Amino acid sequence: MAKLPPILFIHYGPARYLRWTLDSARRENPDSRIILLGDESNRCSAKGLAEFFPFADFEGGEWVTLFDASFRVIQGERHRFTKLGGVETWLRFVFRRWFLIGEFLRREKIEAFWTFDSDTLILANLATRAERFASFQATCQCKGACLNGWVGSSELVHSYNIFTVGLFQDEAFLESQRERLKLHAGLAFNEMDAFSEFVGREGVHTFHAQKPMEHEIFDDALAFVEGFEPAPLQVLGRTSVKRLWADSGGRIFARQTDGSFVRLVTCNMSWMPDFLWQRLMSRQRPKCDNSNNSSTPEQLEEISLHEPLAASLLRKLSPCLSKLKLGC
Repeated sequence: MAKLPPILFIHYGPARYLRWTLDSARRENPDSRIILLGDESNRCSAKGLAEFFPFADFEGGEWVTLFDASFRVIQGERHRFTKLGGVETWLRFVFRRWFLIGEFLRREKIEAFWTFDSDTLILANLATRAERFASFQATCQCKGACLNGWVGSSELVHSYNIFTVGLFQDEAFLESQRERLKLHAGLAFNEMDAFSEFVGREGVHTFHAQKPMEHEIFDDALAFVEGFEPAPLQVLGRTSVKRLWADSGGRIFARQTDGSFVRLVTCNMSWMPDFLWQRLMSRQRPKCDNSNNSSTPEQLEEISLHEPLAASLLRKLSPCLSKLKLGC
């Protein structure tokens, strides 16, 4: 039996949802190798669910070191981001993670693999879906702007990293970014910009994974509703999301604006409250995957977006709870 491509996540800092991400991945992919590259604050999230590797072990790699020497923050004057550690820490990490992943792949002798943002629920078995992307070098998400999902080779990651270092060493290119960010002052030069340059200049053959294939999609983000029927109720009264349904087999569906249903193989949960994570996970079934994707509206039950009273009370107490250290 051929070795299954591993599923790889990378994350810095503690996050309550990280264990839910790994639990969902393990539930749907019991035979796959699931890996978390993390730090000591999130090691416990992997316990019993995934292999844990501290990314500090890979920081001495040649290309990681070269990136560290080349990186600089390029941002508009109104760019603000409150991720753990602040703007510079986050911007450095979104680039640097690919160098850490590249070093990890080299040492572990891994070629093809899956990788997703650490706030992504995997809702189906991925091994049965790898073959559909065989004619592509990789899939992309983030509205087509980021490397995410299926990656066909470690060499692609290495080439992307070489290209990224080259951008940070190209003063003319960096100046063009500074000029761009005078007009878009709320943005910053990030890894998605670098990947778009890489794809365009190097002719990388990618597939946007949110485009339906075999009646299925890899969701860019639940909060991205373009092309889909939006839920009639906003989450917490402020965030529009795709309208979702579930069937009795644990499969989650969205409806496109043309009226056709597509199954969500993955669901990006960025900006979503805890109760919605738990609601989607409660619909999952172990090893629920099968080849029938022809559910009709009569067979589906809509997933409610109403916030439970207990969740509402907990959210109102969160300013106080946030002062407590997040445990595992």
